[in-house]
Amino acid sequence: MQLLTARQVAQLLNIRVSTVYALCRRGEIPYVRLTESGRRPLIRFCPDDLQSLIRRRSRALEETSS
Repeated sequence: MQLLTARQVAQLLNIRVSTVYALCRRGEIPYVRLTESGRRPLIRFCPDDLQSLIRRRSRALEETSS
């Protein structure tokens, strides 16, 4: 499985990278935190989690428009 960067997620969802990080802080997108010795932590995203986010948001939109 290939993990995605925040930039890739932003491109896929057509949102800003800052919005991706905001969704992470709110717990709406699960992520994996990776650290390397002497470097700042990196976060990566599972494509399946993005599909779940899209499904949840789609259902929420359907419910509000009904």
